[in-house]
Amino acid sequence: MISFNSFNEAFNSSAATKIVDSTAHLLPSHSSAKFYNVVKLGECVEEFDMTKREAKFAFRSTDLGSWDSDFFASVSDITNSKPKTIQHWALVVHFPRGKKTYFFKARADNGLLLAYRAEGVAYQVFEKATYIGTIETCPSELLEKAKQVPTGEYDVLLNNRQTWLKDFLLLISPELLVALHDKVPDTKTYLNYLAREFNK
Repeated sequence: MISFNSFNEAFNSSAATKIVDSTAHLLPSHSSAKFYNVVKLGECVEEFDMTKREAKFAFRSTDLGSWDSDFFASVSDITNSKPKTIQHWALVVHFPRGKKTYFFKARADNGLLLAYRAEGVAYQVFEKATYIGTIETCPSELLEKAKQVPTGEYDVLLNNRQTWLKDFLLLISPELLVALHDKVPDTKTYLNYLAREFNK
């Protein structure tokens, strides 16, 4: 004989399933869900994870127009159009030990170049990006180095999204910048370098 409690549990489970099914259309789909919250570097809380360990780096590029309404778009918004020099660039860093994934990038805002970081990023974001290399570092060190990269007034040649990411990689490890150019040849351009030399 089925007890009242067993019947009640079965009924509640069935009812819950029906509620989930009836409201499923209200939940964000995988393609539209946002995977992380973004914070300006200057507003990031202190990072206490100082344990150096293996960190995997990946490069992500997205069309300028695809992020007009949402600066940090979902995984499905990643595109491969060319040239890479006129796209949004971002760096995705995954720590296998601890299963932490971070996201760094810069953008122009009211004439200024501002840098951002996201933590708690879904691993799919890293998987969809282009892997460029692995080094030993820690989340605390990455945040500190990101804060050292110049921002200030935005300049289409001298101080932009792309120069920020390259300068960040250079601070972390020159080998990573070389690896970026090897893995994604479209990112290698001397335009910014020549402009900087000319303005010295």
